[in-house]
Amino acid sequence: MKTRCMLCGRVIEIEDLTPDPYEEEEDMPKKRSLQVCQMCQAKLKREADESQKIPKPM
Repeated sequence: MKTRCMLCGRVIEIEDLTPDPYEEEEDMPKKRSLQVCQMCQAKLKREADESQKIPKPM
């Protein structure tokens, strides 16, 4: 299955390993899962780590 990265728009190839048992129900609308590519995951992790650090005193 091909999806796009939520942040940069790069095409991501994803394999569906486990079938969804609720997929057969037609009453519920399908939810689009939000995916983030590995490059954007690394960027987000780095930004989160830097924001948690205590700033060095001058």
